[in-house]
Parts: sequence; structure tokens; C-alpha cells
Amino acid sequence: MKISVEISKYPLTESYLDRVDDFLDRLHKYADLKIKVTPISTQIYGESALIFQALETEINRSFENGQSPFVLKILKGDLSDMEIKDY
Repeated sequence: MKISVEISKYPLTESYLDRVDDFLDRLHKYADLKIKVTPISTQIYGESALIFQALETEINRSFENGQSPFVLKILKGDLSDMEIKDY
């Protein structure tokens, strides 16, 4: 099943941007996932099994470097082409 995930990472460290960039660099290595980075969060689109496997691996790697809360929203379907009205 295709899903869409919005994820935000909040490393509890002064060098938080380096930790976020490292996480994003690792996510981009998964060729079967569509990744869109915004200033507030990252969207991931693809097959649920692939996304969950990648997130489990990369979140666990992030936890090796200290406390790093994540916030996720998961929706059914690939919403990458959804048009958003500009208000």
C-alpha cells in the first residue's frame, strides 16, 4: 500500500541542524522513496513497507547519538501530486 508520511526531527542538542541534515542525507539514499524537504518538515512517499523499514533503521541510528524526538503524520495514499491552494 502506498502511504505519505510527514516527519519532523527535534534533536536535543546545540548542533541540531547537523543531526537533521545527517538524517535527511541518510533518507535520500533510499532510491525507492520520494522525499520532499521543507523548512518545517519532510514528506516521504512510497510503499508502506519500504517507508517503515527505512524509518526504523534511520530513527534507531539517530537515537545512537542521543535524545532526538520525532513527530510523524501518516496518511493512506501517495499524496505527492496533491495540489495545495495558495491562500
